[in-house]
Amino acid sequence: MSARLIAWGLAVCALIVGAKALQSHLISKGDAQGAARVQHAWDTQENARNAATARDNATRFRNAERTANEDAQREAARRARDAAAAAVVRSLRAEVARLNSRPDPYPAGDAGLAACAGEARAARELLGESSGAYQELAAEADGLRDQVTGLQSFARNVCGAGKTGGAVD
Repeated sequence: MSARLIAWGLAVCALIVGAKALQSHLISKGDAQGAARVQHAWDTQENARNAATARDNATRFRNAERTANEDAQREAARRARDAAAAAVVRSLRAEVARLNSRPDPYPAGDAGLAACAGEARAARELLGESSGAYQELAAEADGLRDQVTGLQSFARNVCGAGKTGGAVD
């Protein structure tokens, strides 16, 4: 009888060990399937995030190129305006120099007319100098305006690309 009990005990132990081995195998298989599902979901999400980032980067790049082109056009227009203004100032100064170099048409000895001629000469000189200062100030203001416009365009079109309210092409 004791041999039979030992056989039954060994059979029950083998059955328990087998059940535990099967349970362990099933848990391992479930873990592997769950890990594969999680990895697939992760990969899908990561691919979507990478695609969105690539689209945003492409939009930012296009907007940066457009902003740089607009800045170059504004710079060229500003240079043309500055050159035209400088030419006008040079022409004005040349005319002032021409007028100041001509002989006084008034008779010598008339102090009033000589004073008027001197004042006219001084007024012409002041006009020439102030026009040059005005031209320089206008050029500086144009440059600052273009800089602010460019920075605003960059912030709106490049930094805001892909965000709500940002420019997206």
